[in-house]
Amino acid sequence: MSGLKIITESNVLPISLNEIKQTLRIDPDNFDQDAELIMMLKSSIKTIEEYTGRVFIPKTFDFALDHIPYAQDDKLIEGFSTGPFMEKTQNYIMLPKSPIVQVSSFKYYDDSDTETTFASSNYYIDNFSEPAKLVLRRSQTFPDVSSLRVSNAFIVRFDAGYGTTPKDVPEPIKQAIGLYTSHLYENRELFTEQKQLPVPMTLASLLQPYRVVRFSNILGG
Repeated sequence: MSGLKIITESNVLPISLNEIKQTLRIDPDNFDQDAELIMMLKSSIKTIEEYTGRVFIPKTFDFALDHIPYAQDDKLIEGFSTGPFMEKTQNYIMLPKSPIVQVSSFKYYDDSDTETTFASSNYYIDNFSEPAKLVLRRSQTFPDVSSLRVSNAFIVRFDAGYGTTPKDVPEPIKQAIGLYTSHLYENRELFTEQKQLPVPMTLASLLQPYRVVRFSNILGG
């Protein structure tokens, strides 16, 4: 089983409560709805981060993998088909969030849960690709999974996000957060029932350039 866990989350929001009030034409000195507006704002940020596959203000994640995804790059002759070569692993791990700030550690665990750090000299981070990849250097190999624990054998700790201040976040994303929060506010009875509403098509068009598309349904591949 593979998974992603937030280790550290920032308290900074990409846009302020007063900016939301300005969008909604609410008096900034009116504090009656502040708690509700902050809840809607945080829900908007979470929804748009999930929709785009991005992190806006940096967070630290642990990314766990049971094994390194298998390579499926066999050259096929027309008219023939074959399955993936299941003993050939990829030479990279695709990281599930963008943009990547850094990979702080790559650890693996044996069946007794003994932790070993995979040296950073064995790999580099390909930040030109999106999603970014942790790529093995030439002549290096990933640890042999046969001696490792069955679940969560590898854990990559990384930071992702644009920057530590709201000005680091692209304006179209901040605009989308404001518009989606307004959408939740205008439909607050439905939001109260469902806690989340679909991203409207107008916002989908605004966010399309920022969506990170993955062509594999395998986490890490």
